[in-house]
Amino acid sequence: MRKKINTQKVITKLKKDGFVKIPNFLSQKEVQQYISILSKNKSKIAQNKLFHKKAKLIPNLHLKHKKFYELIFNKKILNICKKFLKDGAYKKDTNIFQFDHMNARILKGKNQAQNLHIDSRICGVNPPTSIHFFIYLNDTYDGNGPTRFVKGSHLIRRYPEKKDNKKSESIYCKKGDIIVLNSSVWHGSDKKNSFEERTIMTLVYTRWFLRQPFAIPFSLKSVNYKFTKKEKYLLGFFNYPAINENYREGRRGALPKYWKLIVDFNSQNAS
Repeated sequence: MRKKINTQKVITKLKKDGFVKIPNFLSQKEVQQYISILSKNKSKIAQNKLFHKKAKLIPNLHLKHKKFYELIFNKKILNICKKFLKDGAYKKDTNIFQFDHMNARILKGKNQAQNLHIDSRICGVNPPTSIHFFIYLNDTYDGNGPTRFVKGSHLIRRYPEKKDNKKSESIYCKKGDIIVLNSSVWHGSDKKNSFEERTIMTLVYTRWFLRQPFAIPFSLKSVNYKFTKKEKYLLGFFNYPAINENYREGRRGALPKYWKLIVDFNSQNAS
């Protein structure tokens, strides 16, 4: 049964430990729906050769099926983002964060442990720059590659080393659970000895002025989804730079005039 989320407790634990688990965020029906959608999409082999060599990666889930927008625009998730990233934001600013990316990583066989690392690219950053949500579509247990974390490591101004593995704690999740994490917290995964599938969807938000890994507004023409203005802000529509000062002087505003040309070009050359 789903529990009501105490957002303030989530934020308090994020600030202290760097991560927090929220059980039963998705219903079992929703879990099966996402698994079904992912199974119908073509995956790629993850490029990282140091770990998860057999991992299958499905990037840009927002382009694969409109159901993923139920997570991207989920009010509980956005409320956590708003309160978490409010720290350090200009008090009169609105739309202080944006959607960064969403992908799925699928492990089907045995895999080596994943090294401790951070996802924010900046260690010990405060106020935080980004927030991650790990959404579990399979149970994780000893032997099935559970995620491990080092509590409080989001406050340490260095990258993790091998010696830090002994400080890590494995967090076991049931399908439907999510883990919310400060993107600077040290995390990795245990060795996977089982042949059972382990699928995790990763959903990420950053402060509005940080570059998205993919130019999201330029790729949405083919998506059968009507976005509100608030949703467009979240997707980054108003955060792209103008060509020059003759178009606009501010850092934010409508998409540059050339964006339609790019969208049309992408649509014509889509495979």
